[in-house]
Amino acid sequence: MPESEPQQRRDDHDSTRMTLGEHLDELRGCAVRSLLVLFVACLACIWPAKYLLSLIARPMVLALREHGQTESFLQTSPVETILVYVKVVVIFGLIIGAPYIIHQLWRFVGAGLYPHEKKWVYKLVPPSVGLFLTGVLFMYVFVLVVSLNFLVGFSGWLPLPNPRPNALERMLLGHQSAEVAQTQPAESAPVIPLLAEDPNEPADGAIWFNAEEGKLKVRSGERTQSVQLKRDDRRALVTTHFKIGEYLSFVLIMTIAFGLAFQVPLVVLFLARTGIVPVQTFRSYRKVVILVIVIIAGILAPPDLFSHLLLSAPMYLLFEAGLALASRSADKAPTKRGAAGAD
Repeated sequence: MPESEPQQRRDDHDSTRMTLGEHLDELRGCAVRSLLVLFVACLACIWPAKYLLSLIARPMVLALREHGQTESFLQTSPVETILVYVKVVVIFGLIIGAPYIIHQLWRFVGAGLYPHEKKWVYKLVPPSVGLFLTGVLFMYVFVLVVSLNFLVGFSGWLPLPNPRPNALERMLLGHQSAEVAQTQPAESAPVIPLLAEDPNEPADGAIWFNAEEGKLKVRSGERTQSVQLKRDDRRALVTTHFKIGEYLSFVLIMTIAFGLAFQVPLVVLFLARTGIVPVQTFRSYRKVVILVIVIIAGILAPPDLFSHLLLSAPMYLLFEAGLALASRSADKAPTKRGAAGAD
């Protein structure tokens, strides 16, 4: 009688085991359903894409303004604006469709598991969606601002050489000194009002400097004209002017990277709870896991130390959180995969 139970358990598993062709059919079905949901989500984002683009560009504009750079992006192709619009739609369509796509991904993973392991897959879907959205929010609120501020500031850190020619250079260049009038007015320069914000109803022809925006503005009729000014004592050798398409590709990669990186605790919990990778194995190879996290963060994060730390540090903390949860679960109940394998 005791020998019939393991045999029955093996028979039940063999009856539910999927062939390679069935796995491919399941993968195709999950991919098709995910693409359909992504397509519908993208359609819903077509109209508000204009406002969503301003939301994505805000961290870049803040970094450019902080370092006195031109607050705009560069377009080098006649159709680049249309491609940018499509990228914005795809980014937010991916975020909106992420819950269903993640559900399909876990569903495909669960197709080749034991029945008790499938129960864990379904339990992990809601927190997986929440962690994905948390990772995207963390990337937008913290990582983009810090990394872009560093990257723009580094380009401004390179100083511009002194453009005044010396005597030899003036002779070689045929440089002529500018003529200055012998008589100067009592005040050497006109005084322009320095304002923290634009006046409510400026008069026609009014001139002022918006200190917050770093712009010199002139009121002309019903419009206000402005020009971005740069600090004369900190002129940079390189002017930051990103291509809008490349910036959106950068944001898209960061969105996927941080969304997936925040899945670490659930992956650790799933592998440990189902017995695929025991908790003790994770503890024994903790240094290897840290090395893998550092390598993954180096590949996904921008090439600066701050961005690397902002990705690798949360990944490690999430790994430890998943390991702690897995340890608690292992103390409460033994894994079933090991028992099934022993039978």
